[in-house]
Amino acid sequence: MRITTVDQLLDLLDDLFDGRADATSRAASAHWDEVLARPGHPLAVDAPDAVLPVWRDAGLLPLGSLSTALDVGCGLGRNSRWLARQGLAVTGIDIAPGALARAATTEPAASVTYRDVDVLREPVPGAPFDLVYDSGCFHHLAPHRRISYLAALDRLVAPGGWFGLCTFAAGRMGAADDDATLLREGALGEGVGYTQDELRQVFAAYEPVWTGPMPGPGAVTEPVFAHDFLTVALFRRPAS
Repeated sequence: MRITTVDQLLDLLDDLFDGRADATSRAASAHWDEVLARPGHPLAVDAPDAVLPVWRDAGLLPLGSLSTALDVGCGLGRNSRWLARQGLAVTGIDIAPGALARAATTEPAASVTYRDVDVLREPVPGAPFDLVYDSGCFHHLAPHRRISYLAALDRLVAPGGWFGLCTFAAGRMGAADDDATLLREGALGEGVGYTQDELRQVFAAYEPVWTGPMPGPGAVTEPVFAHDFLTVALFRRPAS
């Protein structure tokens, strides 16, 4: 086969990474089901990312004026359920069917729908959304799949809508190698770490609202998920 389309090129680059190295592909589904089933794993908690109530309380993310949200890489649904409690109709998507099944039986809520969807390669029912939030998917992307991710955001975030991100912080967690090295090696380790400047550059089509380290657990009074190896960012898509 000779490459004639961007999709063919991306698929070919996928082959540089084995199923475990590309932790966002369906080949990694069993891995994530196993991780999320481990007793005491940090992700196996029912608490939202600390930055969500911080953004709400600071008036940076006007949840009261939003209707719909998409939780990308929802796992066991901890952020999905919190967003639903703020009054939003939430769709949580993941590639780990076992985790989705557990999420659906934990504090079932009519305003949360869980779906088995590969956000890079499959359509998401209900798009576009007022808010798209990603906690932990983005830093597992192979470099070339950022192209697919940005294209997906264009379909998923409504004009004037919001995009929130929680990802590995450069120097704290994740690979620090440049993209050429990552592609040559065909491995990401546990993921890719990003500086705040890199996040603003990757999402340059969006208006930056807030970037910084994950707030600590003392930032709010409710139980939250807070680790110092994470960085967070909030963007808004231009209305036109």
